Amino acid sequence: MDCTANRRLMDEKLDGNITADDARALEAHLSACSSCRREWEVLVAVDRVLADVPLERAPAGFEQSVVAEIVRCVEARRRSESIGIPVACGVAAVAAGYGVHRVVNWEAARSFVRGIGEAANGVLAPLAEPLARTPDFVTTWSQEPGAVGALLALAVAAVFFLGLSALRFVRQNAFEWH
Repeated sequence: MDCTANRRLMDEKLDGNITADDARALEAHLSACSSCRREWEVLVAVDRVLADVPLERAPAGFEQSVVAEIVRCVEARRRSESIGIPVACGVAAVAAGYGVHRVVNWEAARSFVRGIGEAANGVLAPLAEPLARTPDFVTTWSQEPGAVGALLALAVAAVFFLGLSALRFVRQNAFEWH
């Protein structure tokens, strides 16, 4: 039997809950393993000291005050997380909006939408031409690849963060919505 299993048997023997077979196996292991024998001697000494210490009853209301303090700490942490998530989501949304604002050429986008509107006034053939070509505001993304790429990456990260934060917020507060 290994040392880990014998540590469990040591606890059982101290508690008086050990079978005769387990007690024999423990004694055999303790005679062969000096490390476990030293640990056993320490456990027996600690058990003797604790047996001599008189037990004191906790003051009235102690359990309720401990439970109330735990609940207060959990609620305070939950409130701080509940405030932090919306604030972080707001910051991420502003970052995503700024990234999109910097990337999109809004005049070209308006022109593109106007072109579609004008094409819609005619038949389907005029509508096909503006839709078939790449809009100007898309092609402007490649004009400043370093800055635009960084802003796009920031916007994607912000959207990802918003999604994860929303899922976490829902999971944290799900029990309140039943």
